[in-house]
Amino acid sequence: MAKRVNNSTIHSLAERMFVEEGLTAKAIAEATDMSEQTIGRWRKDGGWEDKRKQFLQAPQNIKKAITEELQRLTQGYDPRLDMKAINAAIKAQRDISDEISTQVVYSVFKEFDNWMSSQDPEQAVKFLEWHKLFLLNKAQQES
Repeated sequence: MAKRVNNSTIHSLAERMFVEEGLTAKAIAEATDMSEQTIGRWRKDGGWEDKRKQFLQAPQNIKKAITEELQRLTQGYDPRLDMKAINAAIKAQRDISDEISTQVVYSVFKEFDNWMSSQDPEQAVKFLEWHKLFLLNKAQQES
């Protein structure tokens, strides 16, 4: 029974190493003292390839990769990422997203606030504070 728990712990560790660290089955096998065949079977049965793709597509990981690329560029290294393609993909994702950008919200609020100030100046001031708080919250969520 103890060996089963141990394998479960090693299995979880191996999965994290593959998904989040990007290690190969061979490297994971060497690090965990498991056979490469066992790691390969776990990878296949557990859908680790799909999990790795999802992990790499997470916004925080994309931001991390871009930040690392910028650091490399400022140190004089050649680019590894195709930033033009990344920007196009981000733009396409935003275009099909249900979420509205902070810039668009700001423009709409500004237009509304100008209109509201001519309708009811006191109420416009109240809305202005709420708009400011909402924009700050939205900007923090995007960063």
